[in-house]
Amino acid sequence: MASSIYMLARRGRLSFRYTVGWLVLCLFGITAGASVQVVQPIAEKLKVTPAALLSIGAIFLLVTICVQFSISISGMQEQIRRLTEEAAEIKLRLEEHQSQES
Repeated sequence: MASSIYMLARRGRLSFRYTVGWLVLCLFGITAGASVQVVQPIAEKLKVTPAALLSIGAIFLLVTICVQFSISISGMQEQIRRLTEEAAEIKLRLEEHQSQES
């Protein structure tokens, strides 16, 4: 998975920000199994299994990435709307200018 993300980033198909997010998620997945011993005391205090605690962490990370994607997409939609309005205004001005020259 990490190699696929790396290749997408190298080809310019994935921006640096998203590459970092997905690589962090991969790192979390890779280290999750090894971190059971570290998570064990916390899980006991919360009265859940270590696997459940790691799953909660993974879900939190995925939700964070989804929210970040939503913020980015919303910003892009606003940029597209603004650019479309500016292009329409420029087109209108150009048409008015051409009609005045005729």
